Amino acid sequence: MYSQKLISIFGLSTLNDGDKRLLIAKQMSILANNEMVSPAELEIVHLVFSEFFSDKRMAVRLEVAKAVCEAEFISRHLILKIAADCASVSQFVLQYSQKLLPIDLVDYVQCGGPTKQLAIASRHELHNDVVLALIEHGSFEVINALAENITANISAHNLRQIYINFSHDASLRETLRSRDDLPADLRELFVFDVAKSLESFAVNANWLNKKQASNIAKKSYEIAAIEISEQIDGTELVEYIRKLGSEERLTPSLILRSITTGYMKFFEYSLSYLAGIPIGKLHSLLHNQNDATRMALFSRSRLPVDLYPVLTLAVTVYKNLKQNDKLTNFENNASFSIEMIKQVSENYLTKTVDNKSYLQRILDCYYIDVSDKIAA
Repeated sequence: MYSQKLISIFGLSTLNDGDKRLLIAKQMSILANNEMVSPAELEIVHLVFSEFFSDKRMAVRLEVAKAVCEAEFISRHLILKIAADCASVSQFVLQYSQKLLPIDLVDYVQCGGPTKQLAIASRHELHNDVVLALIEHGSFEVINALAENITANISAHNLRQIYINFSHDASLRETLRSRDDLPADLRELFVFDVAKSLESFAVNANWLNKKQASNIAKKSYEIAAIEISEQIDGTELVEYIRKLGSEERLTPSLILRSITTGYMKFFEYSLSYLAGIPIGKLHSLLHNQNDATRMALFSRSRLPVDLYPVLTLAVTVYKNLKQNDKLTNFENNASFSIEMIKQVSENYLTKTVDNKSYLQRILDCYYIDVSDKIAA
Protein backbone atom coordinates (compact mmCIF):
# COMPACT_ATOMS: atom_id res chain seq x y z
CA MET A 1 0.00 0.00 0.00
CA TYR A 2 2.80 2.42 0.85
CA SER A 3 6.16 2.75 -0.89
CA GLN A 4 9.18 1.20 0.75
CA LYS A 5 10.74 4.64 1.07
CA LEU A 6 7.77 5.98 3.02
CA ILE A 7 7.73 2.88 5.24
CA SER A 8 11.44 3.28 5.97
CA ILE A 9 10.85 6.89 7.13
CA PHE A 10 7.75 6.48 9.30
CA GLY A 11 7.37 2.73 9.89
CA LEU A 12 4.52 0.51 8.73
CA SER A 13 2.72 0.44 12.11
CA THR A 14 2.60 4.25 12.13
CA LEU A 15 1.30 4.42 8.56
CA ASN A 16 -1.42 1.89 9.34
CA ASP A 17 -2.78 4.11 12.13
CA GLY A 18 -5.28 6.66 10.79
CA ASP A 19 -4.74 9.16 13.60
CA LYS A 20 -0.98 9.03 13.11
CA ARG A 21 -1.32 9.46 9.35
CA LEU A 22 -3.43 12.56 9.99
CA LEU A 23 -0.76 13.87 12.35
CA ILE A 24 1.90 13.26 9.70
CA ALA A 25 -0.17 15.09 7.09
CA LYS A 26 -0.54 18.10 9.41
CA GLN A 27 3.18 18.13 10.17
CA MET A 28 3.99 18.01 6.45
CA SER A 29 1.58 20.86 5.86
CA ILE A 30 3.43 23.01 8.40
CA LEU A 31 6.79 21.99 6.96
CA ALA A 32 5.70 22.79 3.40
CA ASN A 33 4.94 26.39 4.38
CA ASN A 34 8.14 26.87 6.37
CA GLU A 35 10.52 29.22 4.55
CA MET A 36 13.49 27.44 6.13
CA VAL A 37 12.53 24.01 4.78
CA SER A 38 15.40 22.13 3.13
CA PRO A 39 15.27 20.34 -0.26
CA ALA A 40 15.51 16.98 1.52
CA GLU A 41 12.55 17.85 3.73
CA LEU A 42 10.55 19.03 0.72
CA GLU A 43 11.17 15.68 -0.91
CA ILE A 44 9.63 13.94 2.08
CA VAL A 45 6.69 16.34 2.08
CA HIS A 46 6.01 15.63 -1.58
CA LEU A 47 6.34 11.89 -0.97
CA VAL A 48 3.77 12.02 1.85
CA PHE A 49 1.33 14.11 -0.15
CA SER A 50 1.73 11.89 -3.21
CA GLU A 51 0.75 8.79 -1.23
CA PHE A 52 -1.75 10.30 1.20
CA PHE A 53 -3.88 12.18 -1.36
CA SER A 54 -6.06 9.06 -1.88
CA ASP A 55 -6.07 7.98 1.76
CA LYS A 56 -9.17 6.07 2.84
CA ARG A 57 -9.61 8.46 5.73
CA MET A 58 -11.36 11.65 4.62
CA ALA A 59 -9.63 13.87 7.19
CA VAL A 60 -6.22 12.91 5.78
CA ARG A 61 -7.25 13.67 2.21
CA LEU A 62 -8.70 17.01 3.30
CA GLU A 63 -5.45 17.94 5.04
CA VAL A 64 -3.44 17.13 1.94
CA ALA A 65 -5.84 19.04 -0.33
CA LYS A 66 -5.61 22.15 1.85
CA ALA A 67 -1.83 21.94 2.08
CA VAL A 68 -1.02 21.60 -1.62
CA CYS A 69 -3.07 24.55 -2.87
CA GLU A 70 -0.30 27.13 -2.74
CA ALA A 71 2.78 24.88 -2.65
CA GLU A 72 4.89 25.61 -5.72
CA PHE A 73 6.80 22.33 -5.56
CA ILE A 74 3.68 20.16 -5.86
CA SER A 75 3.36 18.60 -9.30
CA ARG A 76 0.46 19.45 -11.60
CA HIS A 77 -0.13 15.71 -11.95
CA LEU A 78 -0.93 15.43 -8.23
CA ILE A 79 -3.14 18.52 -8.28
CA LEU A 80 -5.18 17.03 -11.13
CA LYS A 81 -5.63 13.80 -9.17
CA ILE A 82 -6.87 15.71 -6.10
CA ALA A 83 -9.18 17.80 -8.30
CA ALA A 84 -10.79 14.58 -9.50
CA ASP A 85 -11.62 13.55 -5.91
CA CYS A 86 -15.02 14.11 -4.30
CA ALA A 87 -16.21 17.72 -4.12
CA SER A 88 -15.54 18.19 -0.41
CA VAL A 89 -11.85 17.40 -0.98
CA SER A 90 -11.24 18.84 -4.44
CA GLN A 91 -12.85 22.22 -3.74
CA PHE A 92 -9.63 23.45 -2.10
CA VAL A 93 -7.38 22.93 -5.13
CA LEU A 94 -10.13 23.98 -7.52
CA GLN A 95 -10.41 27.32 -5.76
CA TYR A 96 -6.78 28.04 -4.93
CA SER A 97 -4.27 25.98 -6.90
CA GLN A 98 -2.45 27.87 -9.66
CA LYS A 99 -1.38 24.61 -11.29
CA LEU A 100 -4.78 24.18 -12.91
CA LEU A 101 -5.20 25.64 -16.41
CA PRO A 102 -8.41 27.23 -17.77
CA ILE A 103 -9.03 24.12 -19.88
CA ASP A 104 -8.90 21.98 -16.73
CA LEU A 105 -11.33 24.25 -14.91
CA VAL A 106 -13.76 24.28 -17.83
CA ASP A 107 -13.85 20.46 -17.72
CA TYR A 108 -14.67 20.50 -14.00
CA VAL A 109 -17.35 23.14 -14.52
CA GLN A 110 -19.02 20.98 -17.17
CA CYS A 111 -18.99 17.71 -15.25
CA GLY A 112 -17.96 18.44 -11.65
CA GLY A 113 -21.26 19.41 -10.05
CA PRO A 114 -22.37 22.45 -8.02
CA THR A 115 -19.79 22.29 -5.19
CA LYS A 116 -16.87 22.16 -7.60
CA GLN A 117 -18.43 24.90 -9.72
CA LEU A 118 -18.85 27.06 -6.65
CA ALA A 119 -15.18 26.64 -5.75
CA ILE A 120 -14.12 27.55 -9.28
CA ALA A 121 -16.41 30.57 -9.38
CA SER A 122 -14.57 31.98 -6.36
CA ARG A 123 -11.06 31.64 -7.85
CA HIS A 124 -8.80 34.68 -8.02
CA GLU A 125 -8.50 36.25 -11.51
CA LEU A 126 -10.78 33.76 -13.20
CA HIS A 127 -10.20 33.39 -16.95
CA ASN A 128 -12.99 34.48 -19.29
CA ASP A 129 -13.30 31.00 -20.87
CA VAL A 130 -14.07 29.60 -17.43
CA VAL A 131 -16.55 32.40 -16.82
CA LEU A 132 -18.39 31.45 -20.00
CA ALA A 133 -18.59 27.82 -18.88
CA LEU A 134 -19.93 28.85 -15.46
CA ILE A 135 -22.61 31.06 -17.03
CA GLU A 136 -23.68 28.17 -19.27
CA HIS A 137 -23.65 25.38 -16.68
CA GLY A 138 -23.77 27.03 -13.25
CA SER A 139 -26.71 27.18 -10.86
CA PHE A 140 -27.97 30.45 -9.42
CA GLU A 141 -25.76 30.01 -6.34
CA VAL A 142 -22.73 29.56 -8.58
CA ILE A 143 -23.58 32.61 -10.70
CA ASN A 144 -24.04 34.70 -7.57
CA ALA A 145 -20.58 33.65 -6.34
CA LEU A 146 -19.17 34.54 -9.73
CA ALA A 147 -20.79 37.98 -9.62
CA GLU A 148 -19.32 38.55 -6.16
CA ASN A 149 -15.84 37.65 -7.41
CA ILE A 150 -14.48 41.09 -8.31
CA THR A 151 -11.18 39.59 -9.52
CA ALA A 152 -12.87 37.41 -12.16
CA ASN A 153 -12.26 38.44 -15.75
CA ILE A 154 -15.92 38.92 -16.66
CA SER A 155 -16.33 40.75 -19.95
CA ALA A 156 -18.95 43.45 -20.45
CA HIS A 157 -20.94 41.04 -22.63
CA ASN A 158 -20.86 38.32 -19.97
CA LEU A 159 -21.89 40.70 -17.19
CA ARG A 160 -24.86 41.72 -19.30
CA GLN A 161 -25.71 38.07 -20.01
CA ILE A 162 -25.62 37.25 -16.29
CA TYR A 163 -28.02 40.11 -15.62
CA ILE A 164 -30.39 39.13 -18.43
CA ASN A 165 -30.46 35.48 -17.31
CA PHE A 166 -30.93 36.17 -13.58
CA SER A 167 -32.37 39.70 -13.32
CA HIS A 168 -35.47 38.29 -11.62
CA ASP A 169 -33.46 37.79 -8.43
CA ALA A 170 -33.04 40.87 -6.24
CA SER A 171 -29.92 39.60 -4.45
CA LEU A 172 -28.06 39.03 -7.72
CA ARG A 173 -29.11 42.45 -9.01
CA GLU A 174 -27.67 43.99 -5.85
CA THR A 175 -24.45 41.99 -6.19
CA LEU A 176 -23.98 43.15 -9.77
CA ARG A 177 -24.88 46.73 -8.90
CA SER A 178 -22.08 46.85 -6.33
CA ARG A 179 -19.41 46.02 -8.92
CA ASP A 180 -17.19 48.85 -10.17
CA ASP A 181 -16.81 47.44 -13.69
CA LEU A 182 -20.41 47.50 -14.92
CA PRO A 183 -20.46 48.67 -18.57
CA ALA A 184 -22.55 51.70 -19.44
CA ASP A 185 -25.13 49.72 -21.41
CA LEU A 186 -25.74 47.43 -18.43
CA ARG A 187 -26.18 50.38 -16.07
CA GLU A 188 -28.72 51.77 -18.53
CA LEU A 189 -30.57 48.44 -18.58
CA PHE A 190 -30.62 48.44 -14.76
CA VAL A 191 -32.20 51.89 -14.77
CA PHE A 192 -34.77 50.92 -17.40
CA ASP A 193 -35.87 47.81 -15.49
CA VAL A 194 -36.04 49.67 -12.17
CA ALA A 195 -38.12 52.44 -13.77
CA LYS A 196 -40.58 49.91 -15.22
CA SER A 197 -40.81 48.12 -11.86
CA LEU A 198 -41.54 51.37 -10.03
CA GLU A 199 -44.15 52.25 -12.62
CA SER A 200 -45.94 48.93 -12.12
CA PHE A 201 -45.66 49.21 -8.35
CA ALA A 202 -47.18 52.72 -8.28
CA VAL A 203 -50.06 51.66 -10.53
CA ASN A 204 -50.78 48.42 -8.66
CA ALA A 205 -50.72 50.28 -5.34
CA ASN A 206 -53.25 52.78 -6.75
CA TRP A 207 -50.90 55.64 -5.95
CA LEU A 208 -50.88 56.94 -9.54
CA ASN A 209 -52.86 56.26 -12.67
CA LYS A 210 -51.17 54.55 -15.60
CA LYS A 211 -50.36 57.78 -17.47
CA GLN A 212 -48.92 59.55 -14.42
CA ALA A 213 -46.78 56.58 -13.42
CA SER A 214 -45.57 56.08 -16.99
CA ASN A 215 -44.58 59.73 -17.36
CA ILE A 216 -42.65 59.81 -14.07
CA ALA A 217 -40.87 56.53 -14.77
CA LYS A 218 -40.07 57.61 -18.31
CA LYS A 219 -38.65 60.93 -17.16
CA SER A 220 -36.46 59.30 -14.53
CA TYR A 221 -35.18 56.70 -16.97
CA GLU A 222 -34.39 59.22 -19.70
CA ILE A 223 -32.48 61.53 -17.36
CA ALA A 224 -30.39 58.60 -16.11
CA ALA A 225 -29.76 57.17 -19.61
CA ILE A 226 -28.46 60.53 -20.83
CA GLU A 227 -26.35 61.10 -17.71
CA ILE A 228 -24.74 57.66 -18.11
CA SER A 229 -23.69 58.59 -21.65
CA GLU A 230 -21.74 61.57 -20.30
CA GLN A 231 -19.29 59.20 -18.62
CA ILE A 232 -18.22 57.49 -21.85
CA ASP A 233 -16.92 58.51 -25.26
CA GLY A 234 -15.77 57.29 -28.63
CA THR A 235 -16.31 53.63 -29.47
CA GLU A 236 -17.98 52.92 -26.14
CA LEU A 237 -20.53 55.68 -26.72
CA VAL A 238 -21.19 54.43 -30.26
CA GLU A 239 -21.88 50.96 -28.84
CA TYR A 240 -24.05 52.44 -26.08
CA ILE A 241 -26.25 54.26 -28.61
CA ARG A 242 -26.35 51.18 -30.84
CA LYS A 243 -27.63 49.08 -27.95
CA LEU A 244 -30.34 51.65 -27.20
CA GLY A 245 -31.36 51.62 -30.85
CA SER A 246 -31.36 47.84 -31.28
CA GLU A 247 -33.45 47.41 -28.12
CA GLU A 248 -35.89 50.15 -29.20
CA ARG A 249 -35.13 52.56 -26.37
CA LEU A 250 -33.57 55.30 -28.51
CA THR A 251 -36.94 57.04 -28.70
CA PRO A 252 -37.82 60.49 -30.10
CA SER A 253 -38.64 61.51 -26.53
CA LEU A 254 -35.16 60.56 -25.32
CA ILE A 255 -33.50 62.39 -28.22
CA LEU A 256 -35.66 65.47 -27.65
CA ARG A 257 -34.79 65.52 -23.96
CA SER A 258 -31.07 65.31 -24.70
CA ILE A 259 -30.95 68.39 -26.94
CA THR A 260 -33.47 70.56 -25.11
CA THR A 261 -31.51 70.04 -21.90
CA GLY A 262 -28.14 70.68 -23.55
CA TYR A 263 -26.64 67.20 -23.88
CA MET A 264 -25.28 67.72 -27.37
CA LYS A 265 -22.93 64.71 -27.37
CA PHE A 266 -25.76 62.25 -26.78
CA PHE A 267 -27.89 64.07 -29.36
CA GLU A 268 -25.21 64.00 -32.05
CA TYR A 269 -24.28 60.35 -31.55
CA SER A 270 -27.97 59.41 -31.63
CA LEU A 271 -28.51 61.22 -34.91
CA SER A 272 -25.33 59.66 -36.28
CA TYR A 273 -26.69 56.19 -35.49
CA LEU A 274 -30.19 56.85 -36.81
CA ALA A 275 -29.04 58.59 -40.00
CA GLY A 276 -26.19 56.19 -40.67
CA ILE A 277 -23.69 59.06 -40.97
CA PRO A 278 -20.21 59.14 -39.38
CA ILE A 279 -20.11 61.38 -36.31
CA GLY A 280 -17.64 63.85 -37.84
CA LYS A 281 -19.78 64.45 -40.91
CA LEU A 282 -22.93 64.52 -38.79
CA HIS A 283 -21.46 67.30 -36.64
CA SER A 284 -20.71 69.55 -39.62
CA LEU A 285 -24.15 68.98 -41.17
CA LEU A 286 -26.00 69.55 -37.91
CA HIS A 287 -24.27 72.84 -37.18
CA ASN A 288 -24.65 74.11 -40.74
CA GLN A 289 -26.53 77.41 -40.83
CA ASN A 290 -28.69 76.14 -43.68
CA ASP A 291 -32.01 75.01 -42.18
CA ALA A 292 -32.69 72.82 -45.19
CA THR A 293 -29.55 70.81 -44.41
CA ARG A 294 -30.73 70.21 -40.86
CA MET A 295 -34.20 69.27 -42.03
CA ALA A 296 -32.72 66.75 -44.46
CA LEU A 297 -30.64 65.32 -41.63
CA PHE A 298 -33.64 64.96 -39.33
CA SER A 299 -35.60 63.38 -42.16
CA ARG A 300 -32.82 60.86 -42.80
CA SER A 301 -32.89 60.06 -39.07
CA ARG A 302 -36.59 59.15 -39.41
CA LEU A 303 -37.58 61.36 -36.48
CA PRO A 304 -41.20 62.59 -36.23
CA VAL A 305 -41.76 65.62 -38.47
CA ASP A 306 -43.36 67.68 -35.70
CA LEU A 307 -40.04 67.53 -33.82
CA TYR A 308 -38.09 69.34 -36.53
CA PRO A 309 -38.87 72.92 -35.37
CA VAL A 310 -37.95 72.30 -31.72
CA LEU A 311 -34.83 70.36 -32.65
CA THR A 312 -33.67 73.13 -34.97
CA LEU A 313 -34.38 75.78 -32.36
CA ALA A 314 -32.64 73.82 -29.59
CA VAL A 315 -29.48 73.38 -31.71
CA THR A 316 -29.41 77.13 -32.34
CA VAL A 317 -29.98 77.96 -28.66
CA TYR A 318 -27.22 75.55 -27.65
CA LYS A 319 -24.77 77.14 -30.09
CA ASN A 320 -25.63 80.66 -28.92
CA LEU A 321 -25.21 79.72 -25.27
CA LYS A 322 -21.84 78.16 -25.93
CA GLN A 323 -20.67 81.19 -27.88
CA ASN A 324 -21.94 83.79 -25.40
CA ASP A 325 -19.13 84.68 -23.01
CA LYS A 326 -21.57 85.61 -20.29
CA LEU A 327 -23.15 82.20 -20.28
CA THR A 328 -20.22 79.83 -20.67
CA ASN A 329 -19.36 79.45 -16.99
CA PHE A 330 -22.35 77.54 -15.66
CA GLU A 331 -22.03 76.00 -12.21
CA ASN A 332 -22.92 72.55 -13.52
CA ASN A 333 -24.83 70.64 -16.19
CA ALA A 334 -28.10 71.23 -14.34
CA SER A 335 -27.81 75.01 -14.54
CA PHE A 336 -26.98 74.79 -18.24
CA SER A 337 -29.98 72.51 -18.81
CA ILE A 338 -32.26 74.97 -17.03
CA GLU A 339 -31.05 77.79 -19.25
CA MET A 340 -31.54 75.62 -22.34
CA ILE A 341 -35.16 74.74 -21.58
CA LYS A 342 -35.86 78.32 -20.53
CA GLN A 343 -34.60 79.81 -23.78
CA VAL A 344 -36.18 77.13 -25.96
CA SER A 345 -39.54 77.79 -24.26
CA GLU A 346 -39.18 81.57 -24.55
CA ASN A 347 -38.41 81.25 -28.24
CA TYR A 348 -41.66 79.40 -28.68
CA LEU A 349 -43.56 82.37 -27.27
CA THR A 350 -42.09 84.63 -29.93
CA LYS A 351 -43.44 82.50 -32.74
CA THR A 352 -46.34 83.90 -34.70
CA VAL A 353 -47.74 80.52 -35.64
CA ASP A 354 -49.79 78.88 -32.89
CA ASN A 355 -48.13 75.48 -32.76
CA LYS A 356 -49.71 73.73 -29.80
CA SER A 357 -48.03 70.38 -30.35
CA TYR A 358 -44.71 72.22 -30.48
CA LEU A 359 -45.30 73.73 -27.05
CA GLN A 360 -46.34 70.38 -25.61
CA ARG A 361 -43.20 68.77 -27.01
CA ILE A 362 -41.06 71.30 -25.14
CA LEU A 363 -42.98 71.00 -21.91
CA ASP A 364 -42.89 67.22 -22.13
CA CYS A 365 -39.15 67.43 -21.44
CA TYR A 366 -40.24 67.94 -17.86
CA TYR A 367 -43.56 66.17 -18.28
CA ILE A 368 -45.78 69.17 -17.65
CA ASP A 369 -49.15 68.12 -19.01
CA VAL A 370 -51.05 71.15 -20.37
CA SER A 371 -53.20 69.24 -22.86
CA ASP A 372 -56.42 70.37 -21.15
CA LYS A 373 -55.34 74.01 -21.54
CA ILE A 374 -54.38 73.92 -25.22
CA ALA A 375 -56.80 71.33 -26.58
CA ALA A 376 -58.61 72.50 -29.65
